Amino acid sequence: MRCKALETIRRYGMLQSGHVLLGLSGGADSMSLLHLLCSLREEYGFTLEAAHVHHGLRGAEADRDERFVRAECAARNVPLHVLHTDIAAEASRTGESLEACGRRVRYDYFWSLAKGEIATAHTADDNAETILLHLIRGSGTDGLRGIRPVRGSLIRPLIECTRADVERYCAENAVPFVTDSSNLTDAYSRNRVRRQVLPQMREINPAVNDALLRCASLLDEDADYLGQCADALLDAAARPFGYDAATLLSAHPALTRRAVRRFLSSVMRSAPLSHHVLQCVSLLSAGGAVQTEQGTTVCVYGGLLYVRTPLRQPWTAKVSMNEARLPFAYVKIQKLSAENIQNIHKDELPYCLCCDTIHNEVFFRSRLPGDRMTRVGGAGSKPIKKLFEELGVPACLRNDVPILTDGTRILWAEGIGCNAPFACTPQSKSIWKIQVIREDER
Repeated sequence: MRCKALETIRRYGMLQSGHVLLGLSGGADSMSLLHLLCSLREEYGFTLEAAHVHHGLRGAEADRDERFVRAECAARNVPLHVLHTDIAAEASRTGESLEACGRRVRYDYFWSLAKGEIATAHTADDNAETILLHLIRGSGTDGLRGIRPVRGSLIRPLIECTRADVERYCAENAVPFVTDSSNLTDAYSRNRVRRQVLPQMREINPAVNDALLRCASLLDEDADYLGQCADALLDAAARPFGYDAATLLSAHPALTRRAVRRFLSSVMRSAPLSHHVLQCVSLLSAGGAVQTEQGTTVCVYGGLLYVRTPLRQPWTAKVSMNEARLPFAYVKIQKLSAENIQNIHKDELPYCLCCDTIHNEVFFRSRLPGDRMTRVGGAGSKPIKKLFEELGVPACLRNDVPILTDGTRILWAEGIGCNAPFACTPQSKSIWKIQVIREDER
């Protein structure tokens, strides 16, 4: 197991963050990974902590598991975090299965503790089971890719090791572990796949695990390519306050659906459900709104796809150095000199600010009654409210539009660009190129 895991760690560039949080159940998989990571701390130069979740489902057995992992972590000088929760009550409240609810609560807890990478002890057998579960549930290519070795900060060093590899490692290295009795019943879907479905499949193909993983690898390549195409489609459809529905609909339905899924993933805490993706795709042509199970309201009005947010109260944000932190976004300011103006694309010029005549301190704020400005190339001053209407900015998002001012004059507004008196000219000496990066774009 050690050699396979080290090869996986090297191939996927794991253990590079300087801090690893291990999800530790006390079972053979996670205990073997604890043993392995402890042996690698000095070589890779990372600090190691562990997190254990008491789900409140198995009574005295779960209490035993907690005592066990506390003792093992103390013996190895690994700080341990423990969460006590009532998964049955939470699942009843949300309507989730116990398995789905437990997984969500665990990962939410891990993310709340993370300072670098989060390591989980998923194995090749777990991956094969996951692929089958996703197939049974009618998943698309993303789900049939299985468990990825690396997903953001999540790492799976044992993902290419089998359960037999893990058991052999524990025996050879005297690694203690506990057994979760719930794994020995058929009460959960994963257990039924492990205990009933896969043994039947092995009678047809003894190497069914390898076949499933090979299939997942091929789908992974396809999904990567389609994901790149979907990202390009989203880029082409991007507008200051959402995405152009017509552009999304102009692509092949497979790309439209994937682009919408990626959009939803960026604005929701967890992966969107398939029926919500399909509902949102239908909105692109029909218009209207749909609410997800997490309370996220997705809208298509005026040909624009966006997420409706509660109307914010008036706000202000200071400009510090080359940036500003807004309640919902980050503003990056690139300061340019006169010789750089020829390198600015003509489509970006109306959004670049000439600072030659600005001498007061500037700051961003939300709109105020009576705000007016003149668009570059426009015919005279207009109320910002009117400009928002012309641009199709949804009413629920208008308090989110950052407006740059020096306290007496409006200088720039997102989506509108510069107030005409402050537009760049060939004579401009000091130029600001302003970019608003919203939370769902980071």
